[in-house]
Amino acid sequence: MKRLKYIVLFLSLFTFSCDYLEIVPDNTPTLEDAFARPGEAQNFLFSLYSFMPKENDMFASIGLWGTDELATPWDRGHYYAKRMMKGELNANEPFFDYWTTAGSIDLYDGIRQAYVFLENIDNVADLEPKLNVQWKAEAKFLIAYYHFILLRQYGPIVIMEKSVPLDAPEEEFFPVRRPYDECVDFIAKLLDEAAIDLPSQIVDQTEYGKPSAMVAKSVKARLLLYAASPLFNGNSEFYSDFKNKDGESLMNTTYDAEKWKRAVDATKEAIDMAEGNGRQLYEYPESMADEFEQSVANYRYSMVDAWNKELVWGYSKSEGYYGWQRHSAPANGNGTTYNGQAPTMRMVEAFLTKDGLPIDVDPDFDYAGRYTVDGVTVKLHQEREPRFYATIGYDRGDYEINGEVTSLRMRSNEAHGYADNRNDYSPTGYLVKKGVHPNTTMTASKDNMILYPWPIIRLAELYLNYAEALNEYNGSASHTDVITYLDRIRNRSGVPGVLQAWQKVGKSSFTKEEMRQIIRTERTIELCYEGHRCWDIRRWKMGEEVFNTPVKGWKINGSSATEFYQVVDTEERVFLSPGYYLFPIKIKELEINTNLVQNPGW
Repeated sequence: MKRLKYIVLFLSLFTFSCDYLEIVPDNTPTLEDAFARPGEAQNFLFSLYSFMPKENDMFASIGLWGTDELATPWDRGHYYAKRMMKGELNANEPFFDYWTTAGSIDLYDGIRQAYVFLENIDNVADLEPKLNVQWKAEAKFLIAYYHFILLRQYGPIVIMEKSVPLDAPEEEFFPVRRPYDECVDFIAKLLDEAAIDLPSQIVDQTEYGKPSAMVAKSVKARLLLYAASPLFNGNSEFYSDFKNKDGESLMNTTYDAEKWKRAVDATKEAIDMAEGNGRQLYEYPESMADEFEQSVANYRYSMVDAWNKELVWGYSKSEGYYGWQRHSAPANGNGTTYNGQAPTMRMVEAFLTKDGLPIDVDPDFDYAGRYTVDGVTVKLHQEREPRFYATIGYDRGDYEINGEVTSLRMRSNEAHGYADNRNDYSPTGYLVKKGVHPNTTMTASKDNMILYPWPIIRLAELYLNYAEALNEYNGSASHTDVITYLDRIRNRSGVPGVLQAWQKVGKSSFTKEEMRQIIRTERTIELCYEGHRCWDIRRWKMGEEVFNTPVKGWKINGSSATEFYQVVDTEERVFLSPGYYLFPIKIKELEINTNLVQNPGW
């Protein structure tokens, strides 16, 4: 009886949906038919991509709403990331269940189908040898990537090295979880193998979003960065008793500095390959008279200018109608924008001053008086770095959309503010600009959303990964190189370099710990609202500190400046340690495969 669900799963191989992300082919009656001709085999390959997590779907993505970056007014049952942040994650019906057949995405089914593809592709008649090699490499990449997604979410996982026949021995059909480091090595090895036969980059526009060799190397770099991080490297506090039923330890609880060296080397290889294929930090191509506005555009468009040279890997499936842009954009009066994706006060305060320092460090920034009204808005919104103005929409500030500039009115009963009869409003008094194309048009007379691939990996992330790994491995001895890569990112967005900024307060050198904070702040800003922070806070082992505190924002039912500009708690958040660091395996799955052990805290 335990095998019944796997038999059903096996039969589902012949009712897959496909495209390279969007085409749905005819159902294929037999496995032989699926590999009879190149076209059918290609459709089978396309079907393997359908298991990719929906990176740009805020309802289906863990990372977009599952952080302290964002609050929303919506509280429906299927808004799982928001429910998770409120402490509702559970093992009976876990949100974002990527492990089981009945879950959100059954990644093990995706892996299984990829192995079926590898086992049968050589049977295809008249398939060009070059395509045979490349398609196998794509399947290998997806096997590795799906293992990585599972590893990121669950920690030690079951490694699938082949498809498992239905009459396999019990120990093969119901395997145990493997130690975390063994999983890392397996995935890294498979990514290296895939990279050998993948093209160095994708040049055919019809295949944009498919993996290339530089994508494989970049995923490997992220994998090894995570593996070196505090959650997984020497974490005896959480995982000293995390073992299989036979006593085998699933986590190496002794810190190993060489894991950071491995991440350094892998990330440098990925950077060299990306730059060698023409990747560079994005700069807005139209020249502006104002240097500050040019810097704002450089950052704002780096995400929404489709397939630009900074993008290493993008999720190519189009954003849906009920997507990021429509939910972020200010209310337009006809109900087609939802005006409710709200940056938290913590995120607003994370951005640097115009001189490149944290707001509580810069002596020229009135930190104590930051909530004081000065002119039409508070001091908190003034004298900030360009990325702040490219990302945050604030009361009495500009929001570029519809090919024009809208002045936000966020106070109670104003055009974009809270009202008693309004379901779509910002719970913090802010709106997100990042990810909304300034030329997306959603008005009473026109509805035209500018679509772009969601950035899974961009070059700026690789620079930040490299800086972090270098600092953790070599400390101050590596700071010349660390600062070089941080300054590339800062300079693109008009932010003074690290040394130039910190010299203002008499700092010309940094300890390893001081540089760690600079890097983490830079990462928080540069990669905000792209789905990284959910995992960064976990791997840094900072969940209790960051995700277990209330969301703060303005008093949105205030109609005057004095009433509105009061900092209040807008939403409670819960992060239970150690359980919430790794997601639970569904209890029913543990009952089916009794060789599995549950994650700590569940």
